[in-house]
Amino acid sequence: MSIVTVALVSFVVVAGITLLAGIALMRFWPVLQRERFGTAVAAAAGGASILRWSDEPRAGWERTIEQIGRAVGGSEEQAPTKYRRRLIWAGYFEPRAVLLFLGAKVALGIGLGSLYFVYSLVALRAVPFPRLVAVSLILSVIGFFLPDFWLHNRIKVRRREIIHALPDVLDLLMVCVEAGLGFDAAVARIAEQPERPSPLHVELRRMHLEVRAGRPRQEALRALADRTGVEEMRSIVGAFIQTEKLGTPLGKTLRVHADAARVQRRHRAEEQAHLAPLKMLFPTVFFLMPAFFLVTLAPSLLGLLKLLKALSF
Repeated sequence: MSIVTVALVSFVVVAGITLLAGIALMRFWPVLQRERFGTAVAAAAGGASILRWSDEPRAGWERTIEQIGRAVGGSEEQAPTKYRRRLIWAGYFEPRAVLLFLGAKVALGIGLGSLYFVYSLVALRAVPFPRLVAVSLILSVIGFFLPDFWLHNRIKVRRREIIHALPDVLDLLMVCVEAGLGFDAAVARIAEQPERPSPLHVELRRMHLEVRAGRPRQEALRALADRTGVEEMRSIVGAFIQTEKLGTPLGKTLRVHADAARVQRRHRAEEQAHLAPLKMLFPTVFFLMPAFFLVTLAPSLLGLLKLLKALSF
């Protein structure tokens, strides 16, 4: 094999591994979500209220998944509460979302195991039956827990976006309240302000619509904290409710919590900055060290192979 062939093969292998790793990071790592690199696009509201949703599935595969979920979990009221709470934390409020989630778990679990089993029986006939059953069971378990991994990642991304947007939202609330607006008017003003709203802006808009629909403000605030699943929101909501009960100025409370949220955000940024060199060590070793070894050792190895070939004669 010539030096040019070795170099081309090495380049193709390294480029393929880098491309696959980049695609995997863009798809599964919350820090590198694809939407963060795109341009800001206004959300298409379409005039529909976020407090309403359609009861009919939007595609044929959704109907199939929902039927599987109903066969496993029953109706929306009988579905497990822990999945409903986690789906709400992820931003899915429809009652049938838990049925779709359960149906996806069962469908992926059965589908991966069955596909490998059928493929092995048709194409790989020499595979021993015990190993075939074991691999099929392992794939079924992996497929069953894949939706849980996706949901955990979705919750983590949404909580991070809420925590990052919290100091700015509190600052705007403080400015609006100190300028003379009421709390409800300030929330409505802030919730409709950005072109590309964060999950916190969406939750504030939902809370404002609930209050306009007749829900008590304290109950709507507690529901806001429960939907986000963020401890900072629980403490801030508790302070809002306590301020309303005692009649203390809301602007001072907002100023204190805005300053605290800003300091916490700076501390999180400093912590991530200190961890960045350690995180960069692993991709450096994984991607660059093979290339370094290839560049430095390939000529010596080729010379050694030529010497051994000459000595063999």
